Amino acid sequence: MSYFTYLLALGLWAGLSSGPPAGKVSWIVQKSSSLSIHGRTNINRFSCGVAEYAEADTITFLGEGCRGQIRGIPLCGALRINIGDFDCRNRVMTGEFKKTLQYRQYPQLKITFLSLERMPAFGPRPETVKGLVCIELAGVSRQVEMDYTSGREDATTVQLTGSRQLSFSDFGLQPPQKMGGLIRVNDVLDIQFVLCLQRID
Repeated sequence: MSYFTYLLALGLWAGLSSGPPAGKVSWIVQKSSSLSIHGRTNINRFSCGVAEYAEADTITFLGEGCRGQIRGIPLCGALRINIGDFDCRNRVMTGEFKKTLQYRQYPQLKITFLSLERMPAFGPRPETVKGLVCIELAGVSRQVEMDYTSGREDATTVQLTGSRQLSFSDFGLQPPQKMGGLIRVNDVLDIQFVLCLQRID
């Protein structure tokens, strides 16, 4: 089952530097990639997520010459997560979380990548960069700015971590409750995905 199917094309910088584009750079999304949603109740914290991805998909970034009306580096493609695969490490909470997200009617969380302000260097030290995405949940779409942290794991593998704070109410949803309202989930959620990418030469 594949959660990432998107192609992006990017001008290749020699050694991932800021030089002129020379071709395409493609990456394979590794199984160790993950997505998680963190939140709070009036009693404690909770975390729901998908721990890994079953298949490796190819990602390519688009170069500046293809930007058109898009600022920065334009992106093309989407990340699709099956909500039915989420695990909150608690059977009751998992069921309530999926029910709140209306997963039977809208079975997927979709993140469409729109742009990055610049191409990350993917150097040995963490680097922050912003980008635009469109998040679709329960039939509602919201375009938001995403904060990314990029880094390099080894000579051919890089990591791109995206994070954003959202609310159930952003998508017209009511936070779940348990035990007749004695346990209430806060409206605000922290979404994070970690892409582990291996370069294809």
